[in-house]
Amino acid sequence: MFSLNAVSFLACLGGASAHLLVFRIGEWDVLSPQIFVGHLMAFLMASGVAKARLQLPFNEAVEVAISYLVGLYFSMLIYRAFFHRLSRYPGPFLAKLSNFYITARSVRNLQLFKEVEHIHHQYGDYVRLGPSELSITDPAAVEAIYGTHSPTVKGPWYTLLEPRYPLFMARDKEEHARRRKVWDQGFSTKALLGYDSRITKAIDELLQVIDRDHNQPINITKWFDFFVFDVMEDLAFNKNSNMIRHGEDSYIFQTIRTDMFNIAFFAHLPWLLPFLKRTPLLNWNYIKFWNWIQNQINERRKNEPDQPDIFSWLLANYNQGKKTQKDVWNLHGDAQLIVIAGSDSVAATLTHIFYELAYDANLTKTLQDAFDALPSLDNSNLINVDLLDAVINETLRLHPPVPSGTQRVTPPGGLRIGSNQIPGNTIVQVPSYTVFRDPRNFERPTEFLPDRWTEQKELIKNKSVFIPFNMGPYACVGKRLALMEIRRVTAEILTRYDITVAPGYEKGSFLGKKQDTFTVVSGPLPLIFTPRTP
Repeated sequence: MFSLNAVSFLACLGGASAHLLVFRIGEWDVLSPQIFVGHLMAFLMASGVAKARLQLPFNEAVEVAISYLVGLYFSMLIYRAFFHRLSRYPGPFLAKLSNFYITARSVRNLQLFKEVEHIHHQYGDYVRLGPSELSITDPAAVEAIYGTHSPTVKGPWYTLLEPRYPLFMARDKEEHARRRKVWDQGFSTKALLGYDSRITKAIDELLQVIDRDHNQPINITKWFDFFVFDVMEDLAFNKNSNMIRHGEDSYIFQTIRTDMFNIAFFAHLPWLLPFLKRTPLLNWNYIKFWNWIQNQINERRKNEPDQPDIFSWLLANYNQGKKTQKDVWNLHGDAQLIVIAGSDSVAATLTHIFYELAYDANLTKTLQDAFDALPSLDNSNLINVDLLDAVINETLRLHPPVPSGTQRVTPPGGLRIGSNQIPGNTIVQVPSYTVFRDPRNFERPTEFLPDRWTEQKELIKNKSVFIPFNMGPYACVGKRLALMEIRRVTAEILTRYDITVAPGYEKGSFLGKKQDTFTVVSGPLPLIFTPRTP
């Protein structure tokens, strides 16, 4: 009969073997609940057999189980620290051992982009941010990782919404390309013209708020958020929550903001989120939200709008032929994506544009003169205002709405970036905030200089890294709609009002309070809108 010490040793050896032969290989994040339940069932069965056959008490069975876990995690930590394929890359030591390190730095103030920038300044272009993750600021990495012909695929971050995979989260390249064709129809030139009246309606409501409260501080962050959510909910479900009209958060706004904060927490711990989704009580809000999405889709299917919206194209494709449960889930995900993808990034960009303009009266006046010279403020005229596009580009450069970049995984054979060979199956990411402020890419990188996009192009040293809407096959499908909204809102407000910062407001306060939840959530920005004199 084996002694307890012998059994514990074998269990410890079994834990190490499980890591080296099984869990070290491949992705296991979405299977974490099944792995936990499987281990629990195995423990209960083994302890029952041990008690019946070996007269092993339950407390000793627990000791054996702990020995298994000690072997599993000891092997994992030793391997990650000294034998992992990324062990040669610099970075904080604790980051090599666990993703809890970068998660802790992220949730401390929800400014991961600043934390990553600081780490790169300390360790260089190639930094190990997690056991299997590299953050890269080498300018050559942008094309290699995100370019049209890049062999990389989307990383485990894109499993956060499983089993629902909206277009943005689709990891299979062929599936993404097939679904992207449907989405492209919803953002064609003809389709965008059809959305103009809805955008105009929301702009008119926004202008009414500014007119009502002009000459006194207005937290424009709040109203830009309400504006874009109203627009995108309208384009998704042919109705909106009228947040501008009521001046209050809607259910969908509150829920999506909460979800984005959860994403910020789980971004580097995707294996934890499946537990939250499947645990009673903890998953109450999760279930309630997706039931709400289902109800919106059902109502939308019964009320086809006179003028097609974005969802019209998705529904038309969905209604063709027999659908699987996966198709149903993906339709739910796409409905959510329309609202999220078209809201947070546009709202953040608008807020930062007005933040910069409020501190630059000369630039604002030049823009106003350009708008005054136009026959109308239609998008067809606004796209020809070079200075407006320069302001938008410079805002996206200095204040990217996705500051930490997007995640990819290298192919099994690895990926070459310049003279560096990145090992296969490595999570890689280029932090936009850091790269866009790199002096190798832009002269005077921390200054807001729209002229660099027009008259002083020598201030741009490496334009290829500037991908605020991503690039290649995964480039933002809603880019044209986003720019249309940004141009229209900026022009409509500036033709009517001069803008200044509220008295006593500290300039650094706004930037210090923005939060990185994948997309940026802006802090309060109190501005005073003064009607222009003829």
